[in-house]
Amino acid sequence: MDASFHFSRRDFIAGLAAAGSGALIASRPLAGQTKPRLINVHHHLTAPAYVKFLTDNKVREFPIKSAAEGIEDMDKAGVTIALCSTIGPGIWFGNLADTRRLAREINDYAAKVLSDYPGRLGMFIMLPLPDIDGSLKEIEYGFDKLKADGVYMYTNWGGKSLYGDKYLGDPALAPIYEELNRRKAVVYTHPKDAACCEGILPGVGSGTVEYPMDTARSIVSLLYSGTAAKYPDVKFIFSHGGGALPGMIGRVAGPQASYLQDGGTLREGAPAARTTPAMPKGPLYELQKFYYDTSSAVNPIGVGGLRKMVSLSHIFFGGDFPFVVTAEQVRLLNECRVFNAQELKAIYSENLGALLPRYKV
Repeated sequence: MDASFHFSRRDFIAGLAAAGSGALIASRPLAGQTKPRLINVHHHLTAPAYVKFLTDNKVREFPIKSAAEGIEDMDKAGVTIALCSTIGPGIWFGNLADTRRLAREINDYAAKVLSDYPGRLGMFIMLPLPDIDGSLKEIEYGFDKLKADGVYMYTNWGGKSLYGDKYLGDPALAPIYEELNRRKAVVYTHPKDAACCEGILPGVGSGTVEYPMDTARSIVSLLYSGTAAKYPDVKFIFSHGGGALPGMIGRVAGPQASYLQDGGTLREGAPAARTTPAMPKGPLYELQKFYYDTSSAVNPIGVGGLRKMVSLSHIFFGGDFPFVVTAEQVRLLNECRVFNAQELKAIYSENLGALLPRYKV
């Protein structure tokens, strides 16, 4: 790794004591830059209406952090811009009217916070699933009026209350994908508890096993349902480095996986893709169309596997405020020795600028 981006633990602690982690990051510029530009695609913003709804219904306890605290976390990490989405478990609890209302209130709140902190935040809009008609209306409102960067969808969107677990490849979502494909839209995804698997390992939190597995389930559902191939202009971003998917690559992509090199290229002699009617170009082709963030995968195995699986241009920096300290995610990514300085520059800002031109320098 380039020395300009390698921080030792001693340097990090000394930097914190001297001036705070944001100053430390800013003091180690990339070649040709006076200050690194960091864009975080994984930053949670919690609307007051959503907090009240979850509290009133005794759904969950979670760290309630204000927008100002989010900006403070960004500043300490040296993050220039953060793209906001809400936290789980979602807004569907059996009442369509409540679901539509909450989606609109969450999205309007995000738009207000963006106006309060101009130039610092972007947003992915919440959809009132399983309400397909309501979701189509919210897509129109979010893109055309709020100028959102994309939509936010959980890896599963059913739940115990009525529908059971449904994943992103479910055919019921076809009208939504048709509209998103027409708009060439971005879909940012995040796992949440699945009805099938809540609490099956006593004492083990969902984020440890079930979140990575649910992300992998949803990715596989997009492939094997034919959804990924049918709607090629929908640009999916998966959080946490694709969850468990990199470890399943051999089972999903078949023999081709054994020939993967850095950046998802195949070395000479690789077998032909294992195609099906749902995946006419093979599963690896579809996997490599998706985008992935680095949140909670910032270690040599997590991002190392991702680096082998996909092109560098499809990897973004992810934080996960308020559940992690974003400065720590930055430090760990810098120190994992998987990426050189130029590659880190791409992950921190250039790759997202290519996908969403409004963030291009």
